[in-house]
Amino acid sequence: MSTFTRLGQIFWGLLMVIVDFRFDGFDILPDFMGYILVAVGCGGLSDESPHFLAARTWSWLLVILSIVEFFIPSGLAFAFGALAGAANCVMMWFLLGGITDFAAARGRSDLSSRALNRRVAYVGIVGLAILVGLFPRGLRDPMSALGAVLSVCMLIVLVLIVHLIYRVRHELATENAA
Repeated sequence: MSTFTRLGQIFWGLLMVIVDFRFDGFDILPDFMGYILVAVGCGGLSDESPHFLAARTWSWLLVILSIVEFFIPSGLAFAFGALAGAANCVMMWFLLGGITDFAAARGRSDLSSRALNRRVAYVGIVGLAILVGLFPRGLRDPMSALGAVLSVCMLIVLVLIVHLIYRVRHELATENAA
């Protein structure tokens, strides 16, 4: 498969993870399916950068975690969510590292630096969100405003990441095909 197709798999996989379409409490686009697409796309790009190989491994772990999530008791939800959030950070770190290498190898330092910035922003926001969740119950209420701000920031960073992958796919992968 072409680089264009592999980047498309990553793009659509991340969109499936980000977007939740729920019908009677059932997620029509389950996260594990999105992570499978990301893993397959990263696996196909492993020749481009070792970061893609690492991202593939972490994506497969996230497939397992997203399935196990259905069976986690509510008392363990925060701990499991923190674990999944940390795994997401590592996967995204390697994925964007692969995008950085891919863009740099094609002389696109602008896209490479954007990938670097987005991976730092993503990890920082997820880390802060996990820390806010660690506050004792009595202190969480004042922290809810910060949690809302972090949620909006996370959504913005995720949109920027997906947009970056779209740009890399259309600007760089199509150059290879020509």
